[in-house]
Amino acid sequence: MTMIGSGLLLGVAKNFGRMRMEERAWEQRLEEGRKRRMAEDPTLTELDLRRREAEMEWSAYGKPSTEAIRRETEERERELRGSRGRTRVKVMEREAEDEDDDSRSVRMSDQEIDRFEIEFGVDYDPYYDDPYAEDELPKGNFKADKKYGDRFYEDGEIFYKDAESGLYYRQGARPRSSSFFSP
Repeated sequence: MTMIGSGLLLGVAKNFGRMRMEERAWEQRLEEGRKRRMAEDPTLTELDLRRREAEMEWSAYGKPSTEAIRRETEERERELRGSRGRTRVKVMEREAEDEDDDSRSVRMSDQEIDRFEIEFGVDYDPYYDDPYAEDELPKGNFKADKKYGDRFYEDGEIFYKDAESGLYYRQGARPRSSSFFSP
């Protein structure tokens, strides 16, 4: 009986640890984005940025007000027009793109990219935000997690495998919604 209990506890702990590592890397990316925004605009404080983030978050008391979303969108557009040196990262074109390619449907459109940048205050970066097919992953030595299929490279890079799509996401990408008890 203790072996069964230990096995269940290990499974739950491993799943929790995996989810927490993904979330922590995303939180670190958000912190870096806040620091960058405060460096670009000295009038901003961390409190202002966190207040904006809280306005955009889901609430049990209702959706974010359309006025807050409109205001944030206009402010972001002014920011983008004002920073002449800043250009959007162009997504790398892949040679053999098929129309029925599953990975294409999970990549963000320009509208989704704009919404992503406004909502999270982080610049879109295809390095993090686009999924990778198995043949697009870096070459080199890695250890594969037997349960989840995640890849841990010797240089410290981690790619998490999404169970539903079979695609890989780099550590630091926005965590996908997943059930805690799913495999």
